[in-house]
Amino acid sequence: MKKHAWLRGWAILTAIGAYIMVIIGAIVSKTESGRGCGGSWPFCHGQLIPDSLPIETVIEYSHRIISAGVGILILILVVSCFWLYRHDYRVKLFAFMSVFFVAFQGGLGALTVVFEGTLAKNAFLALHFGFSLISFTSVVLLTIRLYQLKKGSSSASITRGSGLRKGLWWLATYTYLVVYTGAYVRHTESGMGCGYNFPGCGGIWTPSFTDIGGIHMMHRYAGISLWFVTVLLLIAVYRSYRSDRQIMKGAWWAMILITLQAISGIITVYTGGVLVAALIHTTIISFYFTAICYLIMVVGSAKSRKQPVNKVDSSHSEA
Repeated sequence: MKKHAWLRGWAILTAIGAYIMVIIGAIVSKTESGRGCGGSWPFCHGQLIPDSLPIETVIEYSHRIISAGVGILILILVVSCFWLYRHDYRVKLFAFMSVFFVAFQGGLGALTVVFEGTLAKNAFLALHFGFSLISFTSVVLLTIRLYQLKKGSSSASITRGSGLRKGLWWLATYTYLVVYTGAYVRHTESGMGCGYNFPGCGGIWTPSFTDIGGIHMMHRYAGISLWFVTVLLLIAVYRSYRSDRQIMKGAWWAMILITLQAISGIITVYTGGVLVAALIHTTIISFYFTAICYLIMVVGSAKSRKQPVNKVDSSHSEA
């Protein structure tokens, strides 16, 4: 396994790059720099090096260059993983998801540039962020899996109930929908749709979801409900799986992150949506989604029959 140390290092580098790609995309949206390169893609205003470089052009073109660079990092990582760990299903799954979703979000980003002005633009841009988040999460899980193989231990040590697996899959899906509503708020410029009011919207609790105030409140209600669902997850894990250190750590991290996410959302409202607060908000929800997906990886890898503690997969000896 020592001879593959370079690959684990490359995976960490790629994960950092994927995170930067998510953040620079959020900066593009927050600063409204999406049209910084006009209607041309992949170059900027049809030029490799634009004649004029206003700040919105620099931000948008930087996003394209960074995304392309991260795409290359991911491609090298994926090819290497398929070559060196071709017998490990989880490595191949996370590798495929990493490259598929980074390519898909890149293509979706190109479509939003070329077809500027369509009614579905904001919806596509929100999906663009969601797919980059899935790519980031896949790279992180792939990195974790590579380190698990280095230690020669399985990601599962005891049998977990199917109820927990189904609940976590439901929670991951719901989290993605909440993330989508947040991205939709950003792209519809509804971040201050309720002004500086919290928790209500200027004394109105059920505004029309067709205006910016309603779009903002839709995301706010979704975020609050996600916090309560995470509390229920922690309670369920503590009651049934408190002897499982991996599950308990994952559940506690999810609870801590969703609480910090709620606090950062309140700060974003009270500060008028300043860039730093918005980026912190994006960062925390990215790690929360990753934590939930990590729990799915841990729980979903359990077999239907009981396994001995620290049993090593046969595939590890071949990796």
